[in-house]
Amino acid sequence: MGKKIKAYIVEDDVLNLELLKFLINKCNPDISIIGEAKNTNEFIDLMLENKADVLFLDVELEDEKSSLDILNDFKNIKPEIIITSASKEYALNAINEFNIFSYLIKPLNIVKINKALTKLENHLEKKVLENESTNNLADGIIAIPDLTSIELLDIYKITYLEAAGKYTVFQLTDGTSRTVSKNIGIYEQLLPKNTFFRIHHKFLININETKTVFRTDGYYCVLKNGKSLPIAKRRLDELRKYLNLK
Repeated sequence: MGKKIKAYIVEDDVLNLELLKFLINKCNPDISIIGEAKNTNEFIDLMLENKADVLFLDVELEDEKSSLDILNDFKNIKPEIIITSASKEYALNAINEFNIFSYLIKPLNIVKINKALTKLENHLEKKVLENESTNNLADGIIAIPDLTSIELLDIYKITYLEAAGKYTVFQLTDGTSRTVSKNIGIYEQLLPKNTFFRIHHKFLININETKTVFRTDGYYCVLKNGKSLPIAKRRLDELRKYLNLK
């Protein structure tokens, strides 16, 4: 993400607190821990600030109230909530009563934290895109941000999108390209489904810029600009349905 993720940690056990900080830094050193709480009073202070993007929350803090009881006292909670608990007994209540992003059972390890943070980063990227895109896709415009500006791009001038790791490359009908530090999956969700189709984990095509689909020597499509792109076998059935072939 272009924007650094800010985190709160609520944990009354010092060893667990230090372990969690270590694992977060190991998985994503760009996450900034801007607040810590070891008891309910410190937790309340954090919630009054309400400045983090994510809250790592231990449920039991050895006080009369649990962390979930404290959450009940607040509205418009900004951070995504990742529960860290030694017990599964709070899971059902937490999921039913609150918008819990993830529920991690202790002991924590790098696999659990990395999976949660990867999911979180993708989720926050999507939220950022939706906020930045003051665009109206019904009007055929999508916002393409870079470090200094936001370009308003006509979606019908997009030939195809190509995944390049955490980046997405927009290939345009005029032969130029734009590279954005967002995952292609985000754009798959944002762009209109009646125009754009994911033919491969690397490629999202504008069906209006597609000339031919070949079924010999492996499935692939040829775009109007002459570019050939592979079609993944697992996408064939969906592509047939998309093209009303079955």
